Amino acid sequence: MKQLRIIAAYIFFTLLSATAYAQGPGFDDDVVDEVPLDGGVSALVIAGAAYGAKKLRAMRNSKSQ
Repeated sequence: MKQLRIIAAYIFFTLLSATAYAQGPGFDDDVVDEVPLDGGVSALVIAGAAYGAKKLRAMRNSKSQ
């Protein structure tokens, strides 16, 4: 029964990859291929840096005590 599931999953993923190759080459020429990096991404980077600094400070304080 386990082998049947493995074979079914293999066939499913093989057919899934065939449909991915069937897609067109990309967008039309009028579409700009740029990724907008606006305030949301920069806010996440700042929040991650602040969280990392807080963890480092807490780790240093726990080692000194």
